[in-house]
Amino acid sequence: MRVIKTVPRWEAFKRALSFVANPIPVIDEAIAKYGETYYTRIIGGVKIIMSREPKIAQHVLQKGNKKYQKSELQTESLGKYVGLGLLTANGDYWLRQRRLIQPGFHKAKLVSLVEIMDKEIKLFMSELEERVKKDPTVDVNTAMMELTLRVVSKSLFSTSIDNERILEIGLAINGLQQHIIKEVRLPWLNWYRNLTGKTREAKKIAEKTRSMLQEVIDSRLAESGTEYNDLLDMLLNSKYEDNGESMNSTQVLDEAIILYVAGYETTANTLAWAIHALREYPEVAAKLENQVGQLSGEFTMEQLMKPDYNSQVIEETMRKYPAAWILDRVALEDDEIDGVEIKKGDLIGLYVFGSHRNPNTWKDPENFDPDRFEPSRRKEIESYAFYPFGGGPRMCIGYHFAMIEMKVALIEFFQRFKLPARTGVEPDYHPLITLKPASNIVMDLELR
Repeated sequence: MRVIKTVPRWEAFKRALSFVANPIPVIDEAIAKYGETYYTRIIGGVKIIMSREPKIAQHVLQKGNKKYQKSELQTESLGKYVGLGLLTANGDYWLRQRRLIQPGFHKAKLVSLVEIMDKEIKLFMSELEERVKKDPTVDVNTAMMELTLRVVSKSLFSTSIDNERILEIGLAINGLQQHIIKEVRLPWLNWYRNLTGKTREAKKIAEKTRSMLQEVIDSRLAESGTEYNDLLDMLLNSKYEDNGESMNSTQVLDEAIILYVAGYETTANTLAWAIHALREYPEVAAKLENQVGQLSGEFTMEQLMKPDYNSQVIEETMRKYPAAWILDRVALEDDEIDGVEIKKGDLIGLYVFGSHRNPNTWKDPENFDPDRFEPSRRKEIESYAFYPFGGGPRMCIGYHFAMIEMKVALIEFFQRFKLPARTGVEPDYHPLITLKPASNIVMDLELR
């Protein structure tokens, strides 16, 4: 067995508040001091094995995945607000839901969703053009949040939801995320949040969100004979293999909320980081603009699924700024991974951000270089050195949907706007449930 170093309890306690504020520098410093895989104690004294090693990630997520499941930090803290579904369930129930919903995200099924997506992105970018004519200063984070919220809303509910309700749902989900992250990182203060009514307030927001979405679902159920070919149709019409039955109303609502939570902020953050990186690397932006300038008209699935420089830009963005910056699993039994001893009940922290910037795996990892993902060079990338959508059986179900959405968004953006000169400034990171910039990415856009 390998000898794995342990962060002393006094040091972990000393850095606790820094960890709460921003875990990334704390984890990076520990890796530099104690190695790529180390033991530590997190909030509440829970033992955790933190690692940025590809072999450990591959074993936990793929090769030995049956020995691990999502921890209570994810399932309970998130589940009590968004419900029980693909993102928050474990075991047999998760597997049953995955098998039920997976076909709705197969490439053939995405054709109708791409039409909805393309229409909404074009509409949003046209509206953004009008805003820029009046004021060129754009808060990219907020703009991309609005865009992806509209895309996931229309993909879920097609014509059944208006922009006012979309923004209302988005604000509610953002408010819930702020509360959930505090429960995860500061669990010893949950008594205080209960006492002051913060937990009750968060639950009211969750119930309001559920109520708004239930209204949309009920409206759809009241109709008959109309097909929308959206995700709600898929959720309502999917049948379990074992009994041929559909999900009940609570299950449909839970999965709809989870598709919202998982489907819009991760994509929005990636697009905001991509636009930031393209401003800072004008030679990359010029190459992408050249490709985008050759595209016109409606996009086909074949065109959007094909690897190109746009795909490489998105993948390099996800490498340097992974939305899912850390994953965790808990061991269901004793195990051993590449000489690392795992005990039943151990919590495993898979440090995606660190894996994606590991200098032992990536050449010049702080540089933004989409050519890393050029088809002829992909074989150079070690398995699970890059896993922005997770991996194994629980790999993100919306992988293709997200990639197509981001490709269309960047095409439409660069067909309309020019970026300002580079600043040479890298925003600080604000790692909540997803990796956000600590301050808004604001820039003056120029119309083409």
